[in-house]
Amino acid sequence: MDYIKAAFGDFAPQLDENAAIKFALNVVLMDNRLQELAELVVDASQLGGIEGEPGWTLERRDLSDEENEAAYPGWPADMRFKASVNEDAYTLRHPEFFMRREDFMKYVILAVDAYVAADPSRRAAPAVIALRGASM
Repeated sequence: MDYIKAAFGDFAPQLDENAAIKFALNVVLMDNRLQELAELVVDASQLGGIEGEPGWTLERRDLSDEENEAAYPGWPADMRFKASVNEDAYTLRHPEFFMRREDFMKYVILAVDAYVAADPSRRAAPAVIALRGASM
């Protein structure tokens, strides 16, 4: 099932600045990888990123690494998450999208809401509960 429309409304890959996060979260949901997403949102978790086909990545920069330019080249100073899509795999006008934690969590909660709406029994899934709790 495709969750983009239910979670985010429109998806215009050649226009949306945030197309990379929409694309990546949609694949996370379609592949039922919410447990990995729940680990990713926890600062200092050993899981610093998740990736998949066709060539997408979600990465987290820990608060303690905020000043570490060498480890995170090209990251804006106050951004904690990055969604990227390999341009050879899927063409987006904006293949990278950086976010503050609160903005990333807004996208995550929209995605989780669409995931649960498609199957209300998912509401009690541990990863769903963890993600909703992490957004507070």
